[in-house]
Amino acid sequence: MDSNNYGSCDDQKQSRPTRPTRISIAEIEGENPHSVAISVFAALLLAAILLFIAQIHNTPVPLGNTQVVNIPLLTSTMAITASKSITPDPNAYPRRPFITKNGRNITLPVLGFPSVALAQYPNPEDQSIANEAVRHAIEDLEISYFDVAPEYGDGVAQERLGPALEPYDREHIFLAAKTMYRDAIGSANDLANTLKALKTDHLDLYQFHSISTERDVEQILKEGGAMETFQNAKMEGKIRAIGFSAHSESMAVRMIESGLIDTCMFPINFAAYHYGGVGQKVLNAAIKNNVGVIALKSGARGRLTPDNGQAVHVPNAFEHIPEWKRKEMVDYPVFTSKVHHTWYEPEDDPVELNRLILWSLNQPGVTAVLPPGSLGLLDGISDMLRGKSQVPKFEDTDMQHMLERYNDIVPIFHNRSESGTKVST
Repeated sequence: MDSNNYGSCDDQKQSRPTRPTRISIAEIEGENPHSVAISVFAALLLAAILLFIAQIHNTPVPLGNTQVVNIPLLTSTMAITASKSITPDPNAYPRRPFITKNGRNITLPVLGFPSVALAQYPNPEDQSIANEAVRHAIEDLEISYFDVAPEYGDGVAQERLGPALEPYDREHIFLAAKTMYRDAIGSANDLANTLKALKTDHLDLYQFHSISTERDVEQILKEGGAMETFQNAKMEGKIRAIGFSAHSESMAVRMIESGLIDTCMFPINFAAYHYGGVGQKVLNAAIKNNVGVIALKSGARGRLTPDNGQAVHVPNAFEHIPEWKRKEMVDYPVFTSKVHHTWYEPEDDPVELNRLILWSLNQPGVTAVLPPGSLGLLDGISDMLRGKSQVPKFEDTDMQHMLERYNDIVPIFHNRSESGTKVST
């Protein structure tokens, strides 16, 4: 991982190269201009159809051996139109109630796509790699819930996600984003930038990002605070629900009990719950107040330290991250995994990872999980959940094994000190 790229995650797969279509024009030489034009159009149309079919079935397109006209697949209007007809099965995963306040009944599939993983592609020429990651998620894994934030890669993740989602029907994608700005003006600007980057006119969920202090809550809820922007945007149809992510249990409970939010993202993590003492109060408050919960860091082993992580370089300024967060990153240094480029140590044993995910999903009040931002770990989790009508039960016989496995790690979040709430998002 480039230590300058805050928020990056790993996925080293390369996208498939665009293959040109070869169009023979030998047979139309000597025709009159109108006939030539019609013939060329027909040839182009036929080639686009053949190439699209070949791309699906991975079979070669019949080619002539005369003069050619190259038409890249990704610039074909027909290819984009065809992609828009490809939508993930809404019942590919178990669905659970998520947004239920004020008579609403919005459900969500239990697995989301960690778009933070796209932050590792800062160069515009990397867009094709991001496109392939999203295509795989939607078309192969049938994931329809995407979560992103401008803080991921300082704007990179949302810049990659927007074009990658563009070929697909927006109404079949549940799109969530966040802001770390606590004031009305800053959050309004951030929302506008996010909508532009994501190439959409609305978000299904907009969230206050990384709440961990009383000051965060007070600034958001006071006059001129970010809540004003959220409520106005909801009335204008720019966002459809209001949520937050938090690392402090007490601050999460305060936000839930405000009565102003629909959803909560919180670390419902095995080690943090059993060895850090955090999670249950948030779930209790969420159930009582009809607030849907997304389990963060469910696939984490524990917190990274200077011994097992690498420090993230903090620049003098960010473009999409407010100054208070930059200073926090200086005061509470962020470390990334040397293997996965996540801000914590993920469980990379596939069997143990699925145990962690199942434990989180089996906690009462949890709607869904966001898996580690390392796309190499996504398929195994998807395979465990896809095609089922209910989340598999957590095996109680695994409990003692897991307690022993994670006994000696530092929980990613804990209630022992203020630093227990200070790991990057």
